[in-house]
Parts: sequence; C-alpha cells; structure tokens
Amino acid sequence: MSPASRTPYNMVLPRDDAPSPGERDGLVGPGWSWAAFFTPWADGRPSPKYRWTLFETAAHAVEDLRRCLDDGTVGRRGTLCSSVLRKRGAPRELVLCDGAEWACVVHEVRAGVHLADAADAYFARWRTSMAGHRFTIINAGVPTVW
Repeated sequence: MSPASRTPYNMVLPRDDAPSPGERDGLVGPGWSWAAFFTPWADGRPSPKYRWTLFETAAHAVEDLRRCLDDGTVGRRGTLCSSVLRKRGAPRELVLCDGAEWACVVHEVRAGVHLADAADAYFARWRTSMAGHRFTIINAGVPTVW
C-alpha cells in the first residue's frame, strides 16, 4: 500500500464538485487514474498531485483531466493543455507535458495496486525513458503529449 495519503497539498479536485463520468470509489485498482507532477525534470523526487479517484476507462480519466485543466486546477496554461488533449484522439496511457512546469500522467491502475503507487511507477518509467528528449520537451514552447 502506498505511503501517500490524501492531503490538501497532494490532491487535485475539479472546482465543480459534481462527479465526473466513470468516477468510482476506491484507491486500489483495477481502473484508471491520473496525476500531475510539478517540475518533472527537477533532481530528486518529483512533487505529485494525485486525482484521488479511479475511473472505469482511460477515456473517463482523460476527460476528467481535461475538466481539471479547463478550470485552471492544474497549471497556468490549463486551457491550452486541454486543447492539446482534445486533438490527441483515442485515450490511453499518456503523459502531457507543459515544458518544465508540469507533467500530467494518465495511467492504468492494475488490480490490487494503489493508485498513487501506479502513478509514481508510471511517471518514473516515463521520465527515465525520456531523459534524452528532456530539452526537446522543455523547449517545445507548447504542451506536448507522449
């Protein structure tokens, strides 16, 4: 079980408290979720903000991320990031980067795995595999999806 616990400092909530489509109770998979990692390329452990809920499908998780980006809950360029996701097409596991400021991770949560552990593991694998593209992402000037 993840040592992470819900605090006001590590959670993301939409401003409108109505449930998102596909949202369900529980913190342990199976399901889908997303998390936002502040300063994803900084040395040391990243600073995640978890969406402390599971969704039935990747499409539901992506739509909830778009909702939080649109209402300004994540990042100062949330609306621009949301428009990039809208153009993306079929939802699946993905990482949306806004330069060096934020990386939002949509990930699968396997059966019996805590959503925070799944988010941390997915982000760590992605960051390691993308280390050679770090400056391309940072200098892109626009949000990118990987």
